[in-house]
Amino acid sequence: MRRLLLALPSLALFVSGCDRKPEDPVFVYGKLLHADGSPRVDTPLPLERKIHRKSGLPPTEAENPFVLYAEQRSERSGHFTMEVLKGDAQDTQFNEFIDYRFRVTAPLEDGHGVYASFTFDDDVELPPMRTWEPHLVVREEAEGPALSFDAAPPPPELPPSGRLLELYRYGEEPVPMPPTTPAPVLQLRGEGGLVWEAHDPGSPWRPSPYVLEDFEGVEAQARAVTMGTWTFEPLGAGDSGVAFRVEWRGPRVPVAPGHLRPVSRGVACAPSSVEGPCPYTDGVLTRVKLNPAPDNVNPGERELVLSWEAPVRPRRIVLRDLETIGLGHLPKMRVVLEGSVDGADWTMLADVLYVNHDENDLGWDVLRMTVDQTEKDSPYGDERLDMVTKARFLDIPLPGEATVRHLRLTLFEENRLYSGTLYSLSEFSVFE
Repeated sequence: MRRLLLALPSLALFVSGCDRKPEDPVFVYGKLLHADGSPRVDTPLPLERKIHRKSGLPPTEAENPFVLYAEQRSERSGHFTMEVLKGDAQDTQFNEFIDYRFRVTAPLEDGHGVYASFTFDDDVELPPMRTWEPHLVVREEAEGPALSFDAAPPPPELPPSGRLLELYRYGEEPVPMPPTTPAPVLQLRGEGGLVWEAHDPGSPWRPSPYVLEDFEGVEAQARAVTMGTWTFEPLGAGDSGVAFRVEWRGPRVPVAPGHLRPVSRGVACAPSSVEGPCPYTDGVLTRVKLNPAPDNVNPGERELVLSWEAPVRPRRIVLRDLETIGLGHLPKMRVVLEGSVDGADWTMLADVLYVNHDENDLGWDVLRMTVDQTEKDSPYGDERLDMVTKARFLDIPLPGEATVRHLRLTLFEENRLYSGTLYSLSEFSVFE
């Protein structure tokens, strides 16, 4: 059984499976199923490839798209077999190690899709690719839309020939690491980006009017993901392993537009990395970096300040698609909002303890190493879905007692021992 040794803060995945020569074939086995569990017969399945890591770092997305590697068709039983050369899965040349990520995509069935994204090193088996029908329904109620949906698929069962990774901490008993349990993720998608993302909400889910703001053309979509690592012992070779992400998606459903316009729309902000209007108050859902430094040296900013010409009384703050540097890998961080009349003296308006991930989840570090950089792997044109460092959307009520002309956003470690860096943000909306 392959073992994973964790001696915090370092994590090492020991991979064998190095007995093959680069020109030797290795095989990926899988099964394609309809939602009712029956086999999807004679279905074309493209196998695509991209660089996962090169010299220890992933390349940029723009220079590294998935490229078609091969194509197979499923058999009468729904099974399929993909043949890959060993050197095309992991390649060592000129003292440089290149690890490739592959993707198998099932054709959409009435808008329902499933794909598998994975890295591997020898003969392996993928989790079954079975269509999920979330049956997402949007009903308009007096208070706004209500979104109902079905439960997510169950986690994949370990194949008879597979083994689970075991997490070893020094001085403790080994802990088996099963794949993550899928949970519904609801995304509200608008023109240019995400309006909102809710992980494992109850059904029905009712987004607040502040969440919908006044965005038009909003569509809702239900998705689910499982991620994990299995190991195998192929004949004639050393141990092999596959680190996988299997993702399901349903069709998009239109949502009636909201009717709340924030008092922050069009106001100035500092700092701003673009010429012209503030990109965080313009009503455009594109995520924009703060200080996109050249060569990625000291990117981001310590704070973001909105400023009005006339005083306002904030009663609600909505932050969309917030990304941070330095705090994102911590279990928790603080999102702090302060107000000021003169820009010199600041009053606390909100101090929100935000949970990045469950600090008791032993598998989080494993996922961070084995399935990172997979959040944009969807072949169906869907928005990114990061399950390791989730997109941060915050709807923060305020007492509404303070009158301000300036509003400041900062991030801190849970105990305020140090501040974090604001890396990017979509919209910073303020409502009276």
